Amino acid sequence: MRGCWLVALLLAACSSSHEGLGAPDASGTTGGDGAHPDAPNVPVPIKHVVVIIKENHTFDNYFGSFPGADGISQIQVGSQMITPPHAPDRTPRDLCHAHSCALQDLTGDWLGVSGASNNGDNLAFAQYQEADIPNYWQYARHFTLGDRFFANVLGPSFPGHTFVLAAQAGWAAGNPNTQVLHPYWGCDQDATTKVDIENQYTGTMDQVFPCFKIPSVPDVLPAGVDWRFYGTNFYALPEIWSMFDAVDGIRNGPGWAKIVNANQFDADVANGTLPAVTWLVDQDLDDEHPNIGGVCAGENWTVGHINAIMNSELWKDTAIIFTMDDFGGWYDHVTPPRRYGMDPTNAPYGDGFRLPLIVISPYAKPGFIFHENAEQASIPRFIERVFNAPALSTLDPAAQDGQANDLMGAFDFTQQPLPPLPLTTRSCL
Repeated sequence: MRGCWLVALLLAACSSSHEGLGAPDASGTTGGDGAHPDAPNVPVPIKHVVVIIKENHTFDNYFGSFPGADGISQIQVGSQMITPPHAPDRTPRDLCHAHSCALQDLTGDWLGVSGASNNGDNLAFAQYQEADIPNYWQYARHFTLGDRFFANVLGPSFPGHTFVLAAQAGWAAGNPNTQVLHPYWGCDQDATTKVDIENQYTGTMDQVFPCFKIPSVPDVLPAGVDWRFYGTNFYALPEIWSMFDAVDGIRNGPGWAKIVNANQFDADVANGTLPAVTWLVDQDLDDEHPNIGGVCAGENWTVGHINAIMNSELWKDTAIIFTMDDFGGWYDHVTPPRRYGMDPTNAPYGDGFRLPLIVISPYAKPGFIFHENAEQASIPRFIERVFNAPALSTLDPAAQDGQANDLMGAFDFTQQPLPPLPLTTRSCL
């Protein structure tokens, strides 16, 4: 929603022509805001970054009992002590994860949110165990699990998905309303569509059309670094679902041709034509949304695509970042560390609740728990570091990548590269 970012991009490219933002400085650190202070002064051997985004789970919900991680086995809610119940593969209902419900959860009133506990089932506090998502736990045991990875917005899918593409969401705090003939969130929606955005100057909610003139990761990638978004078609609807639809420069520019079906992903891997930067997002029955397709089917979908990479020549120089779009209404016991405000000093962006993060790569630290605070904007920051690109925040101060952890602490580029770990998909009842 801010202008002049193309001029800023040209200026940033000129200023970084001799030393990019991701280049190690003389002290051996990557330097600059959001850098990891212990990043080694060695080349980064990553040539492919694959970002996999699934739906609606917190860290506690997926990894609350993972050994060595910051989980929880007893939950104090007011005067009540709750033992997390066993989460079902497919839940009987969706949990409220709208901005308003997230704000209520932030106060500690988790039980007061409608649907959090119907007839005393305490669904919002439920957890999956290793037997429920064994392959995700396998990845976490063999590669790197992050237990301090936070959403950037206290709210649902629209801002969460936008953040991993642009390190911001145009100040959006919720999802746009939809119509039957225009169900896609973004520039393709009916002209009457509105989304709530937080006005950081007035402290009020405004409503705008969800087609934002904001820069996104493709705008800062150097020449020769290609990208593609692999998505699904949102059930029976023809158009591939992608939050790039809400980024005006992509939706109404040549970049829209890079939004392709996820069915093409494995073939591109096998053919060696996978671009350097890819997002892999399912919005069909395999997206792990709690009350839709089930986590078993969703895990199988993820494992199948990761197996394709691990069984290919691309494995040797790939980093896979797996996480969720938002917290889905599930409980998480860690208070978001960065203030979430609505004033010029504390802009709407801050930290939401923790999300699962698994880093899978030959250079991921093996069996490592990544305890550093990081956030959804860390994903664009990581991509920028790997490919020596300027930060989106140099183009638009609303972008949060400039201050975000770059995830480099999850890697050791000097280690003996880890072998692939192809896994077997499961039979889902």
